[in-house]
Amino acid sequence: MSNQVLKHYRFAEKPLPQAQYTWPLFGSGLDQLGKDGRAVEASLPHFEDDQLLMRIDAISLCFTDLKEIDQGENHPRLKDRNLQTNPIIPGHELSMTVVGVGSELSDQYSIGQRFTIQPDVWVNGKSIPFCFGMDGAYRQYAVMDQRILAGDAGNYLIPIPDEMSYSAAAITEPWACVEAAYRMGYRTSLRKGGKTLLLGASEARSGYSIAPKWLADSAPEVVYCCDVPADLKEILVSRSSTLGFQLKEISREEIATLKITFDDLLFLDGPAENVLAYSNHLEKGAVIALYNAKPLSSEIEVDLGCLHYDEILYVGASGLEIADAYQKTYPRAEFKKGGTAWILGAGGPMGRMHLQRAIESQSGPATIIASEVSSVRLNALREFFLPLAQKNGKNLIFVNSVEERPEFERVMQECLEQGGIDDIEVMVTLPGVIAESCAYLAPQGIVNIFAGMKRGVKMALDAWQIIGEKQVRFVGHSGSGLDDQKAVVDRCISGQLDPNLSVAAIAGLNQIPDGVRAMKNSVYPGKIVIYPQILDLPLTGLSELKDTHPKVYALLGENGTWNMMAENALLESLLS
Repeated sequence: MSNQVLKHYRFAEKPLPQAQYTWPLFGSGLDQLGKDGRAVEASLPHFEDDQLLMRIDAISLCFTDLKEIDQGENHPRLKDRNLQTNPIIPGHELSMTVVGVGSELSDQYSIGQRFTIQPDVWVNGKSIPFCFGMDGAYRQYAVMDQRILAGDAGNYLIPIPDEMSYSAAAITEPWACVEAAYRMGYRTSLRKGGKTLLLGASEARSGYSIAPKWLADSAPEVVYCCDVPADLKEILVSRSSTLGFQLKEISREEIATLKITFDDLLFLDGPAENVLAYSNHLEKGAVIALYNAKPLSSEIEVDLGCLHYDEILYVGASGLEIADAYQKTYPRAEFKKGGTAWILGAGGPMGRMHLQRAIESQSGPATIIASEVSSVRLNALREFFLPLAQKNGKNLIFVNSVEERPEFERVMQECLEQGGIDDIEVMVTLPGVIAESCAYLAPQGIVNIFAGMKRGVKMALDAWQIIGEKQVRFVGHSGSGLDDQKAVVDRCISGQLDPNLSVAAIAGLNQIPDGVRAMKNSVYPGKIVIYPQILDLPLTGLSELKDTHPKVYALLGENGTWNMMAENALLESLLS
């Protein structure tokens, strides 16, 4: 195919087809994707005067897709949907080109414009994600309606310049999830206008105080007291009259039966079992504050699923000033400059993105530990990222915590002797492994639970790490927002980020099931990119292109990385 034909493709100058191929999901399991293992032919979608018709140019496969396909109607996002009669099309990481513009939008959009999408779409306060609340990316064409073009956050489409490859644009969404984990802001006060519960115990100390200005600046609407020491209760009675918040006594039985949820839950010197018993009474973004003068007699249990999905923050202090738990140690979202970071489970697609970000961050860590339990993945990390680390002046250490246990322990002991690890980015879903990693934290170290676990998955933890002098913090984050993805696109445009470093394999539309299967079995270390306008392109690792598409292989970047030149060559050779 000539460059002229590629130009016609890029600017959507060719006539539109009458039909397209799609991959609807009719139930749970990969055998329920499409019909009889094949894509389904459907009419080209009609678009209204206030809508756009998009050609989908690239799709990046994601583990969210895998969960949706595996669980079907059992997925929390699809539990009220009959997929047999009302199937859903998965996929939410994509790059698109405008091929049809409704008459009411002709002054805003034009044929050939390129976009990606932030899939976490909200309309009138309701979440309707692209791929759950509406059909997603596993198809060749899609209509963008007003839910996307004028949702609660505005326009969920993000413009993409012609200089960015289709694959890079598609991968901005997972990169936005990575970026969001470092952009989170956490409260250093009670939630203003919220609901606070102070839960005491028979052994609760007297002498607690609350900084007047701190409380005044963030006064809740209601403060509930349960077994609170008398002197602290007197302070609260006085402050409630001057600040105007309601002060209510509540019993433990009422907490359990009234189903009240709290924005701030303060445990005053109680036993460890209190933490788990009352931690299910929380609003999203709640803070659990732990106060104790000495280590607890047993470990607390932390719900890792709630910490991740509900963005629960654990803070603590050993003193008697309530504000100290919130303000003494700020839970950093960003890496500590010049510190030591550990990417725990660095070999998967998302782990590799976190590792790339740590290496390329000019204000990030000086030393980075990348751990894996697979020697194959670890060798792939070493081969790919060591040159990048050397280029950026970073000390990159690779460890296998299972197959090379003595070396792992030596490296970690050396880290402890040098002060400990400042940031642990968690990509694994094993509570015991996560708990073990905490032993290597530096004072004021941060554990970021990036990997998503089901609510109810618990980790036993010595709460003194949070309360005592070490003052470590546990944070978690799920998904991304429109601003996060726009920030990633801006970084790509400025040359600060190359998402294509994450690409490990490519395929055509008919090979989506092969890609999902390979993702499930961790066949490739990075992202799998689908080119849906190419119906048949066998799933191919980048190194395999040497035999299957040598002209494309010859254009790969340094270290065999995907890029726009290779993508153009692929399109030139196969779109015809």
